[in-house]
Amino acid sequence: MSKAVINEHQPSMTEWFAAIGEEKESQAFREEDLKKQAKLETLYQTINLTYERPEIWPATEITEENPAFAELLKTRGKELCAFRLVPQKPGLEKIRNRGLSIQDCYETWFKNLTINREDYKVEICPHSDTLLWSTIFVVNKDMVFGEIIQGMHNQLTQGNTISTPYRFQYNYKDWVWSEDNAEAKHQMERTLAMLKVEDIQKQAELKQALNANFSHGYLVGYFETTVWEGDKIHFIDYNRLLPQFFLTPPPMNNEKQSDTTILTGTPAFAGSATGTVVIVPEDKINSVDFPEGSILVCDNTDVRYLPLMKKSAAIVTNRGGMLSHAAIVARELKIPCLVGTKTATKTLSTGMHIQVDASAGTICKA
Repeated sequence: MSKAVINEHQPSMTEWFAAIGEEKESQAFREEDLKKQAKLETLYQTINLTYERPEIWPATEITEENPAFAELLKTRGKELCAFRLVPQKPGLEKIRNRGLSIQDCYETWFKNLTINREDYKVEICPHSDTLLWSTIFVVNKDMVFGEIIQGMHNQLTQGNTISTPYRFQYNYKDWVWSEDNAEAKHQMERTLAMLKVEDIQKQAELKQALNANFSHGYLVGYFETTVWEGDKIHFIDYNRLLPQFFLTPPPMNNEKQSDTTILTGTPAFAGSATGTVVIVPEDKINSVDFPEGSILVCDNTDVRYLPLMKKSAAIVTNRGGMLSHAAIVARELKIPCLVGTKTATKTLSTGMHIQVDASAGTICKA
């Protein structure tokens, strides 16, 4: 088990889209995200899909004077939680905190918020800061693809990987893995089985309630899950919009290295580019000389790198995953992106002329 490093500069997917000027997508994602709990609850009620099921309260009732909430603080106040304020009026952003006890979140955070409490409902979800496994994956008409990692799930969404992400593809017949790991495969097979809906009546109910789609009997969508101590799987996201932002990747066993390959990584957005390397550590983002068309090389991208990402011919990182938020942004910018190289900032050097083949997952000297 491991704890992930949290990067305060990694915003939500909605905020990423707003930052790159995609207001329509940002609004659509905001609306989809606000429906997340309701969608997961529908799946829980229909197919018994386990998730971080919350206690839900009007924000005006989150007070020690409320007997029911006072009882919650008394009986469960020391439990870790995810504390979310979900807006009930258009145009307001979700406000969230995670990783504190219910008592601490209430005392040190919620009570100090300067908001109109009548505009929000509160969702208090269970939280663990020591997870066994986390996944992030897409189910579409062609295949299932994504990554599973030991430890916290924000390693995959934010790209702050401290464990090895295991990539997988499943074409509804055979599995292909980036590396062999029997436990990773076992956990992913368990997770995917929870999305298999063989009952035609239940499929019809979900199509009616959620406008859901199915492929080979599996619920189509973008998913995030965690495995807690005790081996219990929790779904934490089901998004119906994100699959359209991912082209079905080529088979992983087609990725080939040449004799001139100096570095490999995980393709995040396909394409190739040739250019000059500029290594950009976090403390040089605002001062680095970065000519248009350079190859951005860094440990991991976050929103501070966005101006450089827009100028880049290609993006190469040490860490990160194929479905991380920053990788999705690279797709929107149509910039070849190679993540998870592990040693790019050490193997490469500023001024080096390279060719990035983000389709094959390779970097060669140009």
